[in-house]
Amino acid sequence: MRVLLESWWQDPVPGLSLEFPEQGLPGALHFRLTSADLENWMDVSLVPAFDVLGQLSSSVKPKPQVYSTLLNSGCQAGEHAACFAELRRNFVNTRPVKLKNLILLVKHWYRQVCPAMAAGKETLPPPYALELLTIFAWEQGCGKDAFSLARGLRTVLGLIQQYQHLCVFWTVNYGFEDPAVARFLRAQLERPRPVILDPSDPTWDVGNGAAWHWARLAQEAESCYDQPCFLQESGVPVQPWEGPGLPRAGCSGLGHPIQRDPNQGTPADSKSLSAGHPRTASKLPSRPAPGPSGAASTAPSVLGTASDLSQTPTKELDRFIQDHLKPSPQFQEQVKRAINVILRCLHENSDHKVSRVSKGGSFGRGTDLKGGCDVEIIIFLTCFTDYKGQGTRSAEILDEIRSQLESWWRLQVPDLSLRFPEQNAPGALQFRLVSTDLESQMDVCLLPAFDAVGQLGSGAKPNPQVYSTLLNSGCQEGECAACFAELRRNFVNTRPVKLKNLILLVKHWYHQVAAQNKGEGPARASLPPVYALELLTVFAWEQGCGKDRFDMAEGLRTVLGLVQQYQQLCIYWTVNYSVEDPALRTHLLGQLRKPRPLILDPADPTWNVGQGSWELLAQEAGVLSTQACCTSRDGTPVQPWDVMPALLYQTPAGDLDKFISEFLQPNRQFLAQVNKAIDTICSFLRENCFRKSPIKVIKVVKGGSLAKGTALQGRSDADLVVFLSCFSRFTEQGNMRAEIISEIRAQLEACQREQQFEVKFEVSKWENPRVLSFSLTSQTVLDQSVDFDVLPAFDALGQLASGSRPSPQVYGSLIRSYGNAGEYSPCFTELQRDFVISRPTKLKSLIRLVKHWYRQCSKMPKGRGSLPPQHGLELLAVYAWEQGGQDSQFSMAEGFRTVLELITQYRQLCVYWTINYKAEDEAVGDFLKLQLQKPRPIILDPADPTGNLGHNARWDLLAKEAAACASALCCTGRDGTPIRPWPVKAAV
Repeated sequence: MRVLLESWWQDPVPGLSLEFPEQGLPGALHFRLTSADLENWMDVSLVPAFDVLGQLSSSVKPKPQVYSTLLNSGCQAGEHAACFAELRRNFVNTRPVKLKNLILLVKHWYRQVCPAMAAGKETLPPPYALELLTIFAWEQGCGKDAFSLARGLRTVLGLIQQYQHLCVFWTVNYGFEDPAVARFLRAQLERPRPVILDPSDPTWDVGNGAAWHWARLAQEAESCYDQPCFLQESGVPVQPWEGPGLPRAGCSGLGHPIQRDPNQGTPADSKSLSAGHPRTASKLPSRPAPGPSGAASTAPSVLGTASDLSQTPTKELDRFIQDHLKPSPQFQEQVKRAINVILRCLHENSDHKVSRVSKGGSFGRGTDLKGGCDVEIIIFLTCFTDYKGQGTRSAEILDEIRSQLESWWRLQVPDLSLRFPEQNAPGALQFRLVSTDLESQMDVCLLPAFDAVGQLGSGAKPNPQVYSTLLNSGCQEGECAACFAELRRNFVNTRPVKLKNLILLVKHWYHQVAAQNKGEGPARASLPPVYALELLTVFAWEQGCGKDRFDMAEGLRTVLGLVQQYQQLCIYWTVNYSVEDPALRTHLLGQLRKPRPLILDPADPTWNVGQGSWELLAQEAGVLSTQACCTSRDGTPVQPWDVMPALLYQTPAGDLDKFISEFLQPNRQFLAQVNKAIDTICSFLRENCFRKSPIKVIKVVKGGSLAKGTALQGRSDADLVVFLSCFSRFTEQGNMRAEIISEIRAQLEACQREQQFEVKFEVSKWENPRVLSFSLTSQTVLDQSVDFDVLPAFDALGQLASGSRPSPQVYGSLIRSYGNAGEYSPCFTELQRDFVISRPTKLKSLIRLVKHWYRQCSKMPKGRGSLPPQHGLELLAVYAWEQGGQDSQFSMAEGFRTVLELITQYRQLCVYWTINYKAEDEAVGDFLKLQLQKPRPIILDPADPTGNLGHNARWDLLAKEAAACASALCCTGRDGTPIRPWPVKAAV
């Protein structure tokens, strides 16, 4: 590049000269462009770099894998900073002009003091560190486009003086969602102060308290305060901005507790919060950080603190809820009496006829927290005859009600005071009931509403016209939510007590996050409503558990995991409205096309309660997931329930390919890590097993979905089949099993100790002479693992060339030897793998979809008997595709619908292949005739004719679920008509 530039510059750019100074930085080409008058110049660094980000859209966060790969690369701090240049540019470039002017002023000051320190030959921090410090000061103390430059400069110099306490970082590009990045960040935040992490590269601490000499810079900053630029016209010194993490006038230290290096502070200090932005640097603080006034800010004030929750052992969460979150029964009784009195007053004194009244909010749903909660009083008035009518007269009616309450309350309810805060909810009257002796409060929202639903019987669904009228009314999103308060209350109120306790735990965490980040910019002020977290908790329980009794830590961990996946959340219920009504179906399909997260109120389909800024909640959820409340005694994370952020049944047919890509396709980085680990394990077993024995390992073959290319995201299963020389026939496979398993276990444990793996390798501790298991778990991708069974086997096939058919003698020997169906199927692992692996990618995606549906069915109550094996469903998907035309680019909905149709016809199923065994061979032919005469369903393993995967299972249960799914949204066209399956017969 230098040669090209030098030769090209022979035809120079007018008014600019090109100079190459001494090259002091490896990996970069430095040159200077100087103007003809020599008064201006530009130093240029040309850096070739790896395009790790690709074409990243504006404001889109890089994938966590980008940073986990960076951390695994073994690079030095900031070595690959050039790869993130665009993020670094965008971080500053979008800021207001005046903030950039302040940056210029700070950099100018820096240049002025640098020559004065040159004699000392100290290594000063880079100017970029001061740029970031300036942005931090503005974010925390001002955040406005127009401000006083003098106050801004004064604030930055104050921060420089406090360099020994600085811990500044941002999570706009990386955060605590990814475990590997989270671990690295926590290590970075424990470095000597100051710590100022580059917002685009977490490996680069541009503050680097261990390397740069900040002390001299701090001395220069202090000496500047008496200069004219910091004095007002009256001679009074300019005051710095105040805010979290900023110096306060007249005080030493920063404006709130900080996390120091253990060598720099007390143990109490080291548990405090970093002066970072956002505040997700470490464990949550022992108490909310005080604001500028020094008073702790909590909401509500008597809630337990977040650190209480984070440090509560998993087994004590139920006790934590009882002790800290459950509201006082005495206060609840007081509120009930007060509300009843209020309602009686309204009935007796209101000028408008009240048809009936409903109590909603957290008090009505039974999810109210200790110390402060809310209740909605919905007054259904006969003067409202439609949805729009309630909006035109509400203000007048509410004024009348307020006057009545104020005059009537002079009679007073004992021990409760009535207060009216500033009214900020149009169409509602807000007031607060405060207990003088129990230090509790209840926020009440009184809403007059149109009685759209009427007196609905328990469990009854509203008439579809209720919702079609709502959709035609022209109401804005959620504008008429009050009309459906009873449905909303009943949706939660009928749930088990323990689920409501889990809701309390989630709400408590939410309130702590909101309180600790109150007022820190617009993103903090626009969190999604707490009701969205209630619904998310109900969804997690329904899909992952559904039992009255469950492990509280597992439930909490599941909800936190869903919060972290907020960008994929698509949740709605059809308990009150459904897709059968054409108008509702059209509306729902429109809602499903909107950006995520989508959490529709189960009572009002127009209200997406998931709207708001989820990023902060997701960051805090990642932090809490690593704390004691979500960690087992052995230090391993509590396993969440198996819950996805969207449901197959609720996915439109046209979005199935996207559903598979987002939720079922395994992580490619994890697959590469697993395959690399398996290659290492296989080689280790071949080379080390039975070294002091005549037994030899002939080969080790990977089987199951991992080998076939049909593994699912999350937790999947696979086989590792070890073929041994000590077996010369099928019947010997059971010989010496205990000794063989023991030897393989010993070698696996040795491999675990001696080899380095990118994944976590764990050998099962469960002693079972028949099966040996181990697992490979991702250390960088959340909840990704593969469980392996190690199976010793007879090498019946030998070295079979790809595409070749086994000798008929192999199957003759198998038929003579077997006693139970599929007893020796591990011997044919290679054939089973090859049968699927050569198929088109889209067919493998269909297999994933069928397997996912099957796994959802396996969660249902089954009674006696077991569902058919999953492998049988895989083969049924292959059969459907083969018989349906073998198009490599088929409609996913049609393929899925065809498999479901075949399952409903299970009584006629007779499916088999003869690619490996043929009826022409006499022994095989006679055996096949016997197999095909057995009762339906019949699905023969294409590699092993003794394996009938349709025999002796509860196909009736699977068929029932298939029929239900065939009428769901995933199998329904946009016009509401069922997707037509391919014309495939149930028998070959």
